[in-house]
Amino acid sequence: MPLIRAIEWYGRKQTRILLEVGGFASYVIQTIAQCLRPPWRLRLIIEQAFYLGNKAMPIAMLTALFVGMVIVLQAGYQLADINATQYAAAGAAKGLTQIMIPIFTALVVGARTAASIAAELGTMRVTEQIDAMEVLDVDPRAYLIVPRVIAATIMLPVITLYGDVVGLTGGMIMGHYNLGIPFRYYWAITVRYLEFTDFITGFLKTFFFGAAMGLCGCYFGFKARGGAEGVGRATTQAVVFTLTLLVLLEYLLSSWSIYIIDTFIKRPLG
Repeated sequence: MPLIRAIEWYGRKQTRILLEVGGFASYVIQTIAQCLRPPWRLRLIIEQAFYLGNKAMPIAMLTALFVGMVIVLQAGYQLADINATQYAAAGAAKGLTQIMIPIFTALVVGARTAASIAAELGTMRVTEQIDAMEVLDVDPRAYLIVPRVIAATIMLPVITLYGDVVGLTGGMIMGHYNLGIPFRYYWAITVRYLEFTDFITGFLKTFFFGAAMGLCGCYFGFKARGGAEGVGRATTQAVVFTLTLLVLLEYLLSSWSIYIIDTFIKRPLG
């Protein structure tokens, strides 16, 4: 009967989804546990961090520059209605360091990094290089996955620090030349209203973002099958899943950081 076939199809689809989620969760737990225990292969970690960070830095800085300029321009346009254009500096500084620079940098770098890792490991999988390592009793996770995950986790916060500087500079340039705010006055307002918690909450998020994009790229690349077509499919899945996971993490981490700051810092117990 059509109804029974439809129910069976839906059941099989949900089963596949649950198995995929369970497999990914198990992989994440095992990989994180392996990342936390020695030996750490520093040479491989440094090589991957340099490769991933050096290649992603230009596009990340360009993104941060234009994000900073757009935020200040839009904030100034809205504040002009109440004759408070100069306070675009304060709103932009908080918004850029807390949310905009970390998430936009993560999205741009994450898409590139996940695609690069998935394509590289996927090619190694379909050409049986990973199988050869397993036959030789060499743990491919220790040499291929762990260094990339650690490198991505370390690399993204460093890129974000540069992105904060570039984004705030871009906002200052836009504030001066488009909104008529003197550089000195713009900087004074930024320093006055920007708090340390604004910066640190955005910065800490990037460690989770970096780990997420490294884990996703390695997971889909490691399980690629089916030749060149399989590598392309794994790369696409890695990018889509990484971007989705980053947006979800942004929501969760922002909610938790607001709760922690409001509960323990702005209104301390006792």
